[in-house]
Amino acid sequence: MLARIQDLLSAIYDLAPAPDVEAFICDRELVDATVGEGAVERGEVLLVLEDEAGVHVALYLDPAVIEALREAHPEWCVESRDFSASCLETEGISHFLYLSFRADHDEQVTQLELELQAEVDKYAAGLLAGNGVGAIRERSRALRERLYDRPRFLDHADSVEGERYRVAHRAAATYAASLEERFVETGRLGDLEVELRRFYRLGGQAKLRWIRST
Repeated sequence: MLARIQDLLSAIYDLAPAPDVEAFICDRELVDATVGEGAVERGEVLLVLEDEAGVHVALYLDPAVIEALREAHPEWCVESRDFSASCLETEGISHFLYLSFRADHDEQVTQLELELQAEVDKYAAGLLAGNGVGAIRERSRALRERLYDRPRFLDHADSVEGERYRVAHRAAATYAASLEERFVETGRLGDLEVELRRFYRLGGQAKLRWIRST
């Protein structure tokens, strides 16, 4: 269930094998005890604790999301009625993999960086889950519309969290449009993969500068 997205993102970004994300799924009680009640309303929460023993990680996904995914189409499908569940699943696994990648390279990661990469990962996963250049062109346009055109944010724009999510969303929308124009419309899918892997390995501020330059 979750392994298919973990495998897909790992393949897209050419990542070294990571622990099975399903072994890190936690329940609501742990989230409530760690960050307080209300956090679970997001549907996805990554818990991170760093101490002398290392970095400890747990991932919460709403049980309704997991149940929806049990019945979902085996591929990440933009037309699926479970589109929102696929987005939450991908976001959680993206956070898990990206944090693992940075930790393996002894690099720090910011919350903005995690959110930006997750927003890009939802586009990349949805785009590359299927085959065929013509189909990918259509899927890219449909994905960008569903992911970026009418966003709804849980946090107020004046809050730190609200600003972070909006910055990540706007940057990812700009980047996805650039990817579509430069690689998808021209059928350069091999170059798209190279670009995505290069972007993945940039730091947070470098990602934003890269998007502004494309």
